This record gives sequence, structure tokens and C-alpha cells, in this order.
Amino acid sequence: MDKAVLHDHLDGGLRAQTAKELAVKDSYKPLIEVENIEKFFNRESSESLEDYLEAFVHTTALMTSYDNLERIAFEAAEDMHMCGVTLYESRYAPLYSVNNDLNVKDVINAINSGFNQAENIYGIKSGLILCGMRNDKQNVSLVSEIAIDYKDKIIGFDIAGPEYSYLPSLFSTEFNNLSENGINLTIHAGEGDGVNSIQDALDNGAKRIGHGVRIIEDIDITNNKLGKTAEYVRNQQVPLEICITSNIHTSMYENFSEHPVKDLIDLEFNVSINTDNRLMSNTSINKEIDIAKNLGINNIDNILNKSASYSFLNNF
Repeated sequence: MDKAVLHDHLDGGLRAQTAKELAVKDSYKPLIEVENIEKFFNRESSESLEDYLEAFVHTTALMTSYDNLERIAFEAAEDMHMCGVTLYESRYAPLYSVNNDLNVKDVINAINSGFNQAENIYGIKSGLILCGMRNDKQNVSLVSEIAIDYKDKIIGFDIAGPEYSYLPSLFSTEFNNLSENGINLTIHAGEGDGVNSIQDALDNGAKRIGHGVRIIEDIDITNNKLGKTAEYVRNQQVPLEICITSNIHTSMYENFSEHPVKDLIDLEFNVSINTDNRLMSNTSINKEIDIAKNLGINNIDNILNKSASYSFLNNF
């Protein structure tokens, strides 16, 4: 049976050694001088979200050539295959890679070429979700247009970046246009902001919620009473793309035992288990599975199988 990972950022999943090799090849000085590249990128002990996100400055700096993008995409799919994944959804903000030598079509083609190589060798099927950066209105507008122009080469659209103060409804025109063009929508919500952000994402056409873990704040666990948004999400079985380790490292929860993923599963929410940023969080889907099991979640294979049933790759 298929097993799917639905929430993984391409620029957050480079192999550390690959980052070092590409830095040397491209003469990217900030990484050339780093002695322990794994330690440098490991943000498990981040004191702030800003510290965690700083690592992306260095990965995106290496994602500005066709060959680099192709290699990074191939290795991401290969790493997922090695963990038993058969359907892999990867998301990326393409404008980070556009330059004088690389246009947006090149960026998309390079990533898909890496995915296709992995599929030819291993059989893993991978697809690209384009991300607009929600703190930049023009960026979201441009990437939404790119998604429509190249909808035959991608599987969906998302907005990433700082969630608080940047509700999905700021981009309602873009989301309407995307929906009218048949683009699948998954929206980051319920991570840096609360239940109102999740509701806003739903109101703007989200088929899945990226993270969504803060739906727990709309639930009275003691009395098993659900608020309006939580009740809708559970009854409609809206997929929540949960990323346990990432939530700890960005200081949403102090430790794994405080994470509400098991409560959500026990309440029959539609939860998927994901990796988010494998490099910065020093994780893999196998590590996330082990964490989930340690939290008392025993039906992991069923969760991964079910995730495959609502993957955007099914129609790609």
C-alpha cells in the first residue's frame, strides 16, 4: 500500500553534506568555513523562530542553479524512498531561485527532473507544491500566477512564512483564481496563529491545513466539546498536516509529551504525520514515526496509508 508524506519543505530538507559540497562548488563562503555542517544546520535548540528560520538563508543560497535544484530534489525523493514512502509532496517558494541564469520555468523543470529521476530508479512518485510568501503580497500574487501558468507541472499551492498578522484572506483574490483554475490548495494555518487562521484558510478554499495543530485550542478536552471550527474540521475530515518535531523546535510546545497530536487522533481528527524541515530539525519520517509511537500512537501505518488517499499526487 502507498505511504505518503504531505508536508516537507524542499529548502528545509537538503542533506548536510550536499549543502557543504554545493557551497564549495559555488564558493558560498558562509558554509565553506563551517567545520561541522550537521551541527550548523541543526536548529533543535533554537531560542527563537528567527534563529530556526535563519538556516534557510543558506539553503536557498545554494538553490540558484538548475543542477543544484535537480540534485536536491532527487536526493529528497531518494531519502523519502529509503524510509518507505511511495508518495512524496514537496513544497518550495520558486522565486528564491530565479536569477539572471534561471527563470521560473527552469526552476520548476529542474525540481521535476530530480523527482523524475528518483521515480525512474526507485518508483517513488513526487510532486511540487508552489509556495507564496505571505508577508509579501506581490510575491503571493506572482507565485499564484506562476501556479496557474504551469499547473500541469505542479500539484498545488500554499502560502508559507510568518503566519501571525498575515491571514489567508489577505490573498482571497489569488485563492479564488487558483481554485477556479483547478489548483489544489493547502494553507499553512494553526501554527504561528490560532483557530481563526484555520477558519480563514478553510474559508479561502484550503483542502488541507498545513500544521493545523492549534485546532486543539478550539476543543474542551475535559468535556469532549468542540468549537465550531474544530467540529467542522473533524466532521468533514479535513486533513491536518501535523509536524511534531518542528512544532517543538519552533517553541510551540516545550516537549513532545505536551504535543496534542495523540489527543487529536483520539478525537478522530484526520491527522497525517510529516517532516516539515528535515535538515533543521534533524529528522526523517522514520524518526517522526518513532516519536508518534512513543506518544502512544499505534496505527502509524494506517495514518500513512490514509494520507496517501488524499495526496494531491493522485490526480497528477
